[in-house]
Amino acid sequence: MLSILIHCLIKGKIKLEEIFNSHPSLITVGSILTFILAGLLLEPLANYITKLLTTCPFKYAKLFRFKNWDDEIKSFERKACEYVPEGIEGSTYEYCKNWLLLNTIDNSYMPFLSKYGFYRSMFFIFLLNGICTLIIYKCSSSKTVLISSSMFVMALVYLHRCGDFYRHMSATVYLQFISLFNKKTVQSEN
Repeated sequence: MLSILIHCLIKGKIKLEEIFNSHPSLITVGSILTFILAGLLLEPLANYITKLLTTCPFKYAKLFRFKNWDDEIKSFERKACEYVPEGIEGSTYEYCKNWLLLNTIDNSYMPFLSKYGFYRSMFFIFLLNGICTLIIYKCSSSKTVLISSSMFVMALVYLHRCGDFYRHMSATVYLQFISLFNKKTVQSEN
């Protein structure tokens, strides 16, 4: 989106003076609504692309595997499964997260959730800008390829950080869930 605006400004299709000479209130309201609508469209697309990349057969994650983290999270998940009632459909993680939302005030995993969403959205923005740059300039020069490849590298960096915070969030959810059930067990024995 930013690439298209910059392209139009460079080619002279839109003049900067025309944008600023319009009604200021129209620009203010229009830009706020545009940003809100863009954000509403961006989030589901970022979710879909991230899910697609993380569940694809070749797993980009060979570059980003966290063997120690994944093993530790699996052990937390197995322990949490002991407290999940039988017959519950869906993932253990979803059950634990929803149980914590309904039954506790402490949501210490929320900062991880917001950072996960931020990095996922930034990944999508850099990916989209890299693709738009390649399409608009048609790989016409080495500078275009360099800019696009740097945007793709930044997208991978943000995807990596997104995975970091997802792991932090899931570990926190499982640990909170387990500790609350352990606390309930101890209180019921006394």
